[in-house]
Amino acid sequence: MQQVTENTEDILEANRAGRPIRPHGPYRILVGDDVLNFQPRVIMDPMPTGDHILAAAGIADHINYVAYKVLKNGQLEELRSEEKTDLRDSGIERFIIFRTDRSFRFFLNQRAFDWGVAHITGSTLKKLAGVGLEDNDVWLEVPGASERRIGDQDFVDLAAPGVERFHTRPMIYDIFVNTRPREVRTSTLTFWQVVKLAYPDAVENSTTYYTVTYKHGPASNPDGSMVAGETVRIKDGMRFNVTPTDKS
Repeated sequence: MQQVTENTEDILEANRAGRPIRPHGPYRILVGDDVLNFQPRVIMDPMPTGDHILAAAGIADHINYVAYKVLKNGQLEELRSEEKTDLRDSGIERFIIFRTDRSFRFFLNQRAFDWGVAHITGSTLKKLAGVGLEDNDVWLEVPGASERRIGDQDFVDLAAPGVERFHTRPMIYDIFVNTRPREVRTSTLTFWQVVKLAYPDAVENSTTYYTVTYKHGPASNPDGSMVAGETVRIKDGMRFNVTPTDKS
């Protein structure tokens, strides 16, 4: 594999800057696996084939592996062995390699995707959807039954009968602040966010300070206290207690 140098045209950087892609190589592209871990690779040809992408990734087996290009809208399109794609005008800088020549179709947020392996995780679905990993959930629609939440490390079998339909939506955490239930749509809370859940009109001033304690939190912070400027991760059922004190 050739190394990235100062003369290498970084296609991702050029696309972000909105400038034309240089007409000659070498080019820096990103090649990922089936969990969307991308690594930089260098390729010379401005119009690589599927085999060229596999070779750039160091894969000599061009029979049992197949390359997909990641389109601008996040969907995947197979790049066959001798099929070419033009790096200079397609706006495409990312590719994914699967160890199979069979694809599985599913729908995510009403868009069709073709995937190269029979299983996919919740975290990979979030990446494909382009949503925040920590603030969104993935749900699988189940005909005739309640939808099923897919955890980040949960696998879904795409080879099962039927076409799977997924959708994402912001997470909702049910917590308690001063014994009152509250719904929160973020995986973390700052000190002042907690205070305002208890006292919506609270402001930072020189006459009142607030004490915040919590319990039943996640493993990273099961219980403790907070001061201004701090942030904690939350989970369902977490309990906060906020106490105002007058400075006198």
